[in-house]
Amino acid sequence: MRGQSWYVVFLIGLMCLVRFSLSAVGYVDPLWLMAQLNIPIDSNIQMPYIIRVWAIRDILLAILVAIADLSTVKTLLLACIAIDATDVISAYLSGAAGLFNASETRSLQLTAIAALVPESIAFVLLTMRKTAEPIQVEKN
Repeated sequence: MRGQSWYVVFLIGLMCLVRFSLSAVGYVDPLWLMAQLNIPIDSNIQMPYIIRVWAIRDILLAILVAIADLSTVKTLLLACIAIDATDVISAYLSGAAGLFNASETRSLQLTAIAALVPESIAFVLLTMRKTAEPIQVEKN
């Protein structure tokens, strides 16, 4: 995130805040997070473990993106976009298979979309900025 313009820092910071805070809550109290996302514990007894695994992944991603420099931030953002897009699709498919009702499916999708939107915009802005920069020619 270092060396970025303020609006890219804001978008990446927003994504990191969403990803880190939701993950920290999920790691500390997975049962509470399950209740907030309308995930029934009775039929998902392994879910607290899975939430903690997901939480560690997202906490590490948020930290890596936050400390990344210009050369690695686009790659990390692309990984985050792929992960969150997969989470949205997975929630949809789980809802379509009847594993979650409509409100549970929406809750799961919206948590991923909350990080997906700012990271996607930041990625596009970084990509556009890189292609819009003129090529510098050395003078002898």
